Amino acid sequence: VPIAVSAFSEQALKSQGIDTAGNLVQSVPNLTFTRRALRTNFQIRGVGAQLVSTGGDDGVGIHHNNVPLTSNRLADAEFYDVERVEVLRGPQGTLYGRNATGGVVNVITNKPSDEFNASITAEFGNYNSIKLQGFVNVPLGEMFQLRAAGFALQRDGYTDNTLNGQDIDDREIWAARVTLGFTPTDNFRGYI
Repeated sequence: VPIAVSAFSEQALKSQGIDTAGNLVQSVPNLTFTRRALRTNFQIRGVGAQLVSTGGDDGVGIHHNNVPLTSNRLADAEFYDVERVEVLRGPQGTLYGRNATGGVVNVITNKPSDEFNASITAEFGNYNSIKLQGFVNVPLGEMFQLRAAGFALQRDGYTDNTLNGQDIDDREIWAARVTLGFTPTDNFRGYI
């Protein structure tokens, strides 16, 4: 079936500077992004949702590891320890059990493996910006693997509120994810 897909590997995300969902608009044709008070609003080819209600469906579905998220905070999150990000343009009839009239943004995270490895990166910048990302992958015997990943961002605001002198648009974000892999045979894998 012909379908318009933009897929970005972990290396492509890093090389193109795509570290948030809002940055996807720089590399995906016909994709727009706005951040509303209660939700993230993606539109693909002009199809999306303008509603502000938390109970309404989005025109563009947001999926995490192929699971639809009915409520998401993708606007506040950064891509960390991600295998790839896929943007499927056009109607998705029953993709992963949920309709999406405009398309789908699917974030696929890295899975545990049977080799020990770990990584940590730190970035420092203006406005007292500190960004930390890291993961550790640990094999637990022959059938189990564990992967823990985390992300932290702290930054002062870019703008001063002239009324009270406080910073506006500062960030303090912390996120973590733990995935347990189960591989009893070469043909069967499960993740929790």
